[in-house]
Amino acid sequence: MKKAIEPWGVNIPFIILTIIYWSLGGISLAEGLPFHPYFMMIGAYSLFFGMLLRLFFPARKYFPLHILSLVLIAIPIYPLQAIASLSLIFNELWGLKDVIHYGSKFPINLLVLASPFSSLLAWSFYPYLGYSILMVGLLFYLFGINIGVFTATVGAKPKFGIKQLPIFILIILTIYHNFLFFSLLGYFVWLFYNSKIIKNGLSVVFVSLFITLASIFLGEEIHAFALGIMAMFFFNCIIYSTSRYNYSKAYPIPYLLLISYFFRFINIEISGIFFIISTLYFLYLIKDNFTLKSLKTGLSSKYF
Repeated sequence: MKKAIEPWGVNIPFIILTIIYWSLGGISLAEGLPFHPYFMMIGAYSLFFGMLLRLFFPARKYFPLHILSLVLIAIPIYPLQAIASLSLIFNELWGLKDVIHYGSKFPINLLVLASPFSSLLAWSFYPYLGYSILMVGLLFYLFGINIGVFTATVGAKPKFGIKQLPIFILIILTIYHNFLFFSLLGYFVWLFYNSKIIKNGLSVVFVSLFITLASIFLGEEIHAFALGIMAMFFFNCIIYSTSRYNYSKAYPIPYLLLISYFFRFINIEISGIFFIISTLYFLYLIKDNFTLKSLKTGLSSKYF
């Protein structure tokens, strides 16, 4: 019974894998190799896998599926990322079955629950639709998980269950060129409607909107997603969920990512430097999670 509910730091090896693949993606870009977008997406999906498992299914009883998902997503051979998504789905179904069995109740975040399935579909159609479909696959998790963060930091009114269906439609429409900004704008309007807005965390909202809006006129929509939504939303929710005591120190990250996006049109090396700085600063803010105690318990060592 103890093993059934005792968590471990499942997100830590996935975060390490993310940093490895983002580093390889940067090296690939610098050397003129064609693997940059593929490696960056593997890194992003590794982060998604690790955080989904850490927040919802971290129990040690799921350890075999945790490791299977980690190994499959780590091998840069298609279609292993799609198979890794299938492993994630099995983990989710197993975990939900246990939750129901134990009689637990929780708000149903359909966007997050759908994210392993969106990952499977995205990687399955990736050879035919390109990297834009992988962008769509990540949005289910990023939009869903940040509902809680924006509720706590910006004063949004949380919306779960069937109330999330409009966001499903907006995310699917993102497959169309230059629709990313409108999906994000619709998400924020939906999230903040009838809410009492407070100032904390608004920089993430404004900067992400600004970057995605700029991409309509300047281009680089995939990089607008990567810097304005993917990295920003991931860093935002991970810092808040794992190292909340450092969340007030995270305010430079949106601006570093903003500078990184605009420097892509001037000097790609400088753009990369600002992305590296933002990532290193993110890692610094969550550094207390990279200890043996954290790996064993799934909690920041700051709490012990």
